[in-house]
Amino acid sequence: MNQPTLTVERHYLEWPLNQPLNQAELMQELGVHAADSNGQDLTSKVVINTTQVNVDQTGEYPVMLTVMDSNGQSTQVSITLNVRQLRPRTSKASTASPKPKRGWLWIIIILAVIICAWWAISAHNRQAANQAATDSQQSSQISNNSSSIDKLNKDNQRLANQVAQLKGATQQYQKDHDQQALQNRLDKIENQNQQLQNQVQDNSVKEDLNQVNNTVNEVRQNPDNGTQIVNKLKNQGNFNAIWNNVSQQVQKWLNEFGN
Repeated sequence: MNQPTLTVERHYLEWPLNQPLNQAELMQELGVHAADSNGQDLTSKVVINTTQVNVDQTGEYPVMLTVMDSNGQSTQVSITLNVRQLRPRTSKASTASPKPKRGWLWIIIILAVIICAWWAISAHNRQAANQAATDSQQSSQISNNSSSIDKLNKDNQRLANQVAQLKGATQQYQKDHDQQALQNRLDKIENQNQQLQNQVQDNSVKEDLNQVNNTVNEVRQNPDNGTQIVNKLKNQGNFNAIWNNVSQQVQKWLNEFGN
């Protein structure tokens, strides 16, 4: 079974020191595009893992992008985020200089704007059409009482990402024993968890997110046994259904950045 494709226009991105990360802005700056093996657009399903990034400290940080298709197949791409002292990011329109430029430069800028506008409109139309097709497919699966729907819905993808980040943070701690780095990662996971609880509708997923939050607190109190604590999630709630995918993501993450 073919994996989805995931491409970025940039693998190295500079980010202003002390400026909060924004997934939508990162997606735009990196030029992210994803599609399944049938060509259906999956860009909106791309998850950006920024748990390693500390925007309050200069340095180069690894960032992992992951996309999963409706068959549970996933693809990952890594980029590097360079946090350093820069001017705050503003829209391209506001940063354009009013001073006269060379004619060829203005032509390139105008063509780039036209191409970006065309791409944005086309991407929006593709996304709308593909979302409608996805919704229809999910409705059909639900009506047929498919046993795999719990592993494919968006809420469980978010849940899987939470567990993957938590498991990756504890395994990274086993390697570097950096208490402060672990606490920073746990803080970010906790903040993401709170946001997700406000977004999801499924009560069972909310309960699972609460369990993730409880596990974060247990890891804080006993970081040396963090990996064993997180592994206990496998036998609770809906975690068993997503565990293989979680383990696969974490292994790739550790191979890429944990050495």
